[in-house]
Amino acid sequence: MVPLLATVDAEAAASHLRRHLDLCLRTRPASWSWLHTGATGWTARADPTPGWSRGPAWLLLALAEGACLPDGGAFAALADALTPVSSVPLADTAHPGGPLDTSAAAITALALLRRGRRDRAVALLHVLVGRHLTPDGRLLNGCYDLESRTAVRHELIWGDFFLAYALTELTGRYSGRRP
Repeated sequence: MVPLLATVDAEAAASHLRRHLDLCLRTRPASWSWLHTGATGWTARADPTPGWSRGPAWLLLALAEGACLPDGGAFAALADALTPVSSVPLADTAHPGGPLDTSAAAITALALLRRGRRDRAVALLHVLVGRHLTPDGRLLNGCYDLESRTAVRHELIWGDFFLAYALTELTGRYSGRRP
């Protein structure tokens, strides 16, 4: 959403990103999903859970895309805090023995490339391609929704997309224009 808003109004894009940062990182209880109810303001929702893998990945990508905004450098420290320690995150940190989420890792790889963290991105892409990619190009072991047990160890279309996108940026084959 940040690049889309930035094409029209850089301050609107920055405001959008700051709102998400405030809601997702600074508000307690921690939540990745919020509902604006008008007079009462923002209300945290229980689903997805605070340990959800794609929450930090999406926010890291938004921060990487926010770097092109005026004062975009102010987001760098937050991006460092959101960068995962392990290569492919658990689908939910509340379930340490649970499945991984390669789709979150693919989103993270693109964010790392955009932040100039090429070595970390390459290491992550190496793990995804070497351990989770089928010979016909499908990224397996994505987790859609652990709580409902829906598509827990599957190919997820956004995982395929973000893996392909990151690989095209890494190889210089992406010819589109980024803001």
